[in-house]
Amino acid sequence: MSHAHEADAHGIHEAPPEHQHHFETPTQQFESGKLGMWVFLATEILLFGGLFCAYAVYRSLHPEVFVYASLFLDRVLGGINTVVLICSSLTMALGVRAAQLGQRKLLLWMLALTIVGGFGFMGIKYAEYKHKWESGLLWGTNYVSQKDGHAFTHGAEHGGSGHGDAAPSSHDAAPPATTPA
Repeated sequence: MSHAHEADAHGIHEAPPEHQHHFETPTQQFESGKLGMWVFLATEILLFGGLFCAYAVYRSLHPEVFVYASLFLDRVLGGINTVVLICSSLTMALGVRAAQLGQRKLLLWMLALTIVGGFGFMGIKYAEYKHKWESGLLWGTNYVSQKDGHAFTHGAEHGGSGHGDAAPSSHDAAPPATTPA
């Protein structure tokens, strides 16, 4: 709360306008914010570290699935989306710097460009996923049972037993080499 006077359960709590009521000094408030940002960054590292480890494990265990799935990616739209994300990150960082320097007009322009970049990102995602939706390439659809949790590979060790073979049925791409035809 940024009010100079605030009512609490025991009466009036006085807080100087330069910091929030639960901090004793502006320096303590600043340091707490800095610590909070480091904690946030650490949790992001843990989250994305776990995601990249899971990706590495699954990619090494089932490389043919990743090769097959890459046939459905649109590299042009993916490349454009990468550029849009990098540019909108830049405009946001420039907006933060403009705010620090008190350059209101530049700040508003950078925020507007960041918002345009966000809508551009969503538009490109719509174009990418619209085709996948129309083709029936959705999570959990058009797949047969994946007994033992081995997508695309189960059955290969049995000489093509006919169970656990998984391949999207709604696209013209050839299934992985280890999937019995």
